[in-house]
Amino acid sequence: MTTPTIIFFGFDQTPKTTPKVFLRTLLYSTSARGQIVEGMYATLHHEDTERVFSFWGYGEADKLTPGSGLYVSKTGMAANHHFVMSMLADDFEFKPGDYTITVHAHLAHRPNATEIGRFQLALSGDLAAVLHDQGGVLFERQIDGQYQGHAR
Repeated sequence: MTTPTIIFFGFDQTPKTTPKVFLRTLLYSTSARGQIVEGMYATLHHEDTERVFSFWGYGEADKLTPGSGLYVSKTGMAANHHFVMSMLADDFEFKPGDYTITVHAHLAHRPNATEIGRFQLALSGDLAAVLHDQGGVLFERQIDGQYQGHAR
């Protein structure tokens, strides 16, 4: 997985409001034959907590494909990747501070998930307030590799 050009924190609204992490990135394989991704998930680390965003889909928001059985070639596949938290997690809140997003992939014929990306960013108090009101925050990767957040 390449380093995402954009990362988004926000919410999906149907069937009920659930926290979401979105990445724009390229998946690629170092194997000449490629890889089959059976599934992916993301973990979000903040202070002493870790939350799992277990639903994975890719594509545009209005044409989201549930992730499963995705073939990734050596040349790669660029896509929007959407990770949504389980609807059972009613107590989650985006709080100000430093976050680490870790993306894991379940590859075909492998017993355990493989970490394929780890990214860090900071959420300001002002942007956390936007998320508290169920808005969204788009983080764009800057030339120095840091992410700059903007309310959406």
